[in-house]
Amino acid sequence: MVAVLTYGEGWHNNHHAYQYSARHGMKWWEFDFTWMTIQFLEAVGLASKVKLPPAK
Repeated sequence: MVAVLTYGEGWHNNHHAYQYSARHGMKWWEFDFTWMTIQFLEAVGLASKVKLPPAK
């Protein structure tokens, strides 16, 4: 619930595990509005070189 109210920042602990990652919601159910915004910006060409954690 916190993630919805804070646009994904409820997954802030994931930031400490993967400091370089643009995505903090690691599971499909972890709502991360900030990541969705970054994906949109990348799709329209306003963001590049977006880093993600390694695939498991």
